[in-house]
Amino acid sequence: CIRDRCVFVTSAPASAEIIDRVAAQVNAEIVTLHDIRQASVPYLLQKGLDPGTLSDDSTRFRVYAEVLDDLIDRKLLMQEAAKLDLRISDAELEQWLAYTRQQQGGLSEPEVRKQVEQYGVDYDDYREVVRQNLLKLRITRFRVGSKAKVSDAEVDAAYRERYGAGAGFERYITVAHILIQPKTQSAADVAASRQAAEAALARIRGGESFSEVAKATSNGPSAGTGGKLGTFRRGELDEQFEDEAFGLDIGEISKVVRTKFGFHVITVTDTEDRPNPDIQDRKEELRNILLQKAMERQVASYVQTLRGRAFIDMKQ
Repeated sequence: CIRDRCVFVTSAPASAEIIDRVAAQVNAEIVTLHDIRQASVPYLLQKGLDPGTLSDDSTRFRVYAEVLDDLIDRKLLMQEAAKLDLRISDAELEQWLAYTRQQQGGLSEPEVRKQVEQYGVDYDDYREVVRQNLLKLRITRFRVGSKAKVSDAEVDAAYRERYGAGAGFERYITVAHILIQPKTQSAADVAASRQAAEAALARIRGGESFSEVAKATSNGPSAGTGGKLGTFRRGELDEQFEDEAFGLDIGEISKVVRTKFGFHVITVTDTEDRPNPDIQDRKEELRNILLQKAMERQVASYVQTLRGRAFIDMKQ
């Protein structure tokens, strides 16, 4: 099979398995089946997909076709980079790898290395794939300029789609409570504390002022102020306490609620919708995602231009 540059391994005169062949010619360079196999795992990892799916025949053939297209694009871009004498330095590569590890939950380099190598991919090869990805962006910026822009309106639309129309505001509640803390964690003390909390609740439901009952019965630090705790948003209170409190209307009294602090009777005295303090961080994150997608569209457009000028021969 000299014409197609096939390489065979034979185990018996009657059997032969193709272990490599030319899959495509890109100008003066070739892409082999071995190249496709080697690039498949990094390709999936870069997309956040599980390389274990390659064990399925139909998935593997589909991925191989995508990887071949990707390798052709890379060949074209690397050829263009050589003409322009563009490079990604080791320092730039390390900076980007550190950033991606942070985005993956603060993984260490040994952890990422282990993750990559468990699929039979050399970590140095993985690094070179990442270097080529960075070089793709640099070439595109050099040739077509950094035209990728995202308007505030686009960011606002993406924010509404992800977080909802009312996500720019967050509900804050002003809370008061009665806290009965058991003296010890013995069954008798816990039961007595629950009974005291139920008795306090009965007094309030009987018409007594929440504030006065709190001053008389609560043994928490806010007893002197009639149980006033302050104003909070979700995530700032004990989970069991918060779940109950955020379900109350103004003036409504809760059932007895147990938390790690003791037994509570809760009321909400006021509510307010305030601008979400996380909104700017969320919008900046979305802007970066949209910019990345815009850059990817620029890269794809530029690669199509390169394909139109190149000699590409796809082997069957």
